Amino acid sequence: MSDPLWLQFTGHQPKRKRAELACIACHSKKIRCDLQTRGGQGYSDCSKCATTGKDCRTRPSRRGKSSRTNIRPLTPTDSNSSDQTSACQPQNKTGTSSDTYNFHQHGHRESLSLDEPIREPASRTQKEISGGDDLEIWSSHMRYRPAGQLGTTRNTMSHPSVSSTSPATQRTEDHSEHNDSYPVGHVFLPELQTNARDQERLLAERLPEIPSLPDPDLQQTFAETYFDYCYAWCPVLDRDTLSDELVMSPLLVNALALVGSHVKPPMIPHDGPASYYDRARNRFYNDEEPDVMTSLKAISLFYWWSPRPPTILHRHSSWWWTSVVIRHCQQLGVHREPAANHPLRQQINLSLRRRIWWTAFARERLTALCQNKPCVIDPEDCSLTEPTLDDFPNPRDHGKAEIFIYWVRLCAIIGKVAKYLSRNHDSESFAFPAHLARELIDWVHSLPPHIQLPISSVRTSTFNRDVHQLHLPYLAVIIIIHLKRSSSSQPLPQVYPPAILAATCMARIMRDILSRGGTRFLMAISGWYCGTAFIALLQALRIDGLAKSANEDLDILTLAVDQLRIMWPTAAVFHSGFGRIRPNATTTESDPLRTPGPELGMGDGTGYMEMTDGIDWTTYFPFATPDTSGVASRLLVPHTEELFFDDDIFADAMLQFQDLFDPCHTSTETNLFM
Repeated sequence: MSDPLWLQFTGHQPKRKRAELACIACHSKKIRCDLQTRGGQGYSDCSKCATTGKDCRTRPSRRGKSSRTNIRPLTPTDSNSSDQTSACQPQNKTGTSSDTYNFHQHGHRESLSLDEPIREPASRTQKEISGGDDLEIWSSHMRYRPAGQLGTTRNTMSHPSVSSTSPATQRTEDHSEHNDSYPVGHVFLPELQTNARDQERLLAERLPEIPSLPDPDLQQTFAETYFDYCYAWCPVLDRDTLSDELVMSPLLVNALALVGSHVKPPMIPHDGPASYYDRARNRFYNDEEPDVMTSLKAISLFYWWSPRPPTILHRHSSWWWTSVVIRHCQQLGVHREPAANHPLRQQINLSLRRRIWWTAFARERLTALCQNKPCVIDPEDCSLTEPTLDDFPNPRDHGKAEIFIYWVRLCAIIGKVAKYLSRNHDSESFAFPAHLARELIDWVHSLPPHIQLPISSVRTSTFNRDVHQLHLPYLAVIIIIHLKRSSSSQPLPQVYPPAILAATCMARIMRDILSRGGTRFLMAISGWYCGTAFIALLQALRIDGLAKSANEDLDILTLAVDQLRIMWPTAAVFHSGFGRIRPNATTTESDPLRTPGPELGMGDGTGYMEMTDGIDWTTYFPFATPDTSGVASRLLVPHTEELFFDDDIFADAMLQFQDLFDPCHTSTETNLFM
């Protein structure tokens, strides 16, 4: 196992006649290797390999391999070995640096100065760390190691802006007020603070690298794409500071390039989103970005990359990266509002913290609904206030900021719905709580006029892509809560009028988007939105008077997922399912011999009321009129005739779709959204 960054012990070390380290290339040619010397100077390769451009791999030594029976235990059994406890205590002695620690090793103490280069401790030989079985031996003798240096990182960079007093670095105690580990965190507070400063210094001492980055013109283009298409759903970057941040962070450059090249690919040559993602991901996992808030900004942008459908477990999905952001924020205490007397409150960028945290919060709520997964965030543990327009520094972005604020509020309701459904999905006597339905209704009626869905007329004259996209999760959750399993003999959901009307409104949104050139700005979850609408409209095919208009809406949804699958592999799953099941569910003419099924309530909603307390389901749709679509014209205008559907015929056709749209309850099943 090669490792370019080791600790240097400053005590008296015996001179050795031969180098402890040599690379494989030099050893095979029987030439002197200066890897050990250059390692002390901060390099990760020898001069020969650096000159020839070869990969400098450390040759494991085979001299004097000790028996595994002589391995010292990681936890000594001697209860009186108090030196090992004191080994981790800072010692302030006359004539020594305050950043110098005393370490205990093999019964004697050696001094480690953190101001010196990092290199191999001479008392340990390479043979002890050459194999996987010996990794724990090395760990037991390495008394201190900065986070992120346990791997074999070769490409490192410096970050001149890092300082021990910066509130934006990854010090946990600066953000969490030490409440997470009370009382232990309070007892060891000086040690925690010193340890954080030491790690910051070690990260800042990393060597500079000449990265392969897109040219400034492309970076400008990618930034424009982000602010035009993504900012409303991920407002983690600021116009005024972005240029300076890109100069300092190759991780952020590659993450932004991933978004820009995937959402709106430039016509001039570029490396493409896959390459940008790999570079950014590797830099993140290698801890090459010393500023944790910059790292959180970058991985928040990974939401616009989905390299494969989640048919197997992998660490590239939105579920994974959202969880990473959440865990980092929780460790830093971002989910909590700093106290008024917090010593660093004035230095902490609370606006940025809110934008990052609530972005991750909203995404997790949506994923919980469509994947039937539990949420990591418990709102009762959070005291960070909701975002406001004051958290967005540039007035130019306030229009999109308003969309973000209402999106977060909607996702908070969706999270409650997802929690309820996940715990009651097997109940045959399902009655959705009326108070959650009222929260959805209150949300849609609270929207200011300029961000209400403008589909009340035959044509959309005031199209706003963000407003249209804002209503997609709203319509999807209405569909989900108005699908009901009526009995064990009919496991597929029964579709009620609110679900059908929400589905036709979603098809109208997709028609508006497609008529304006494409779907590339839509997020990956949009395929799942189309899937929910498809289920409801399939049942509408079995209802007299709705079949023709429902078929037109299904055509729109099929075309939408056909376009979405260009960017998102998950959408290809839906497109394949649509093509397989729709011919079997389609009926060209009404069957006069068909036995009428349950009434589908029309008009004022009196024929259908799933919830109690006098809720009129038409209040879900203040934006819908008979002109919205052909299906809406039948659902929203009172009729004297009754509309029927045949449960048995429809259930037979939908049976093929059961495995595609049912939520997954085990890790072996397929989730349809990243």
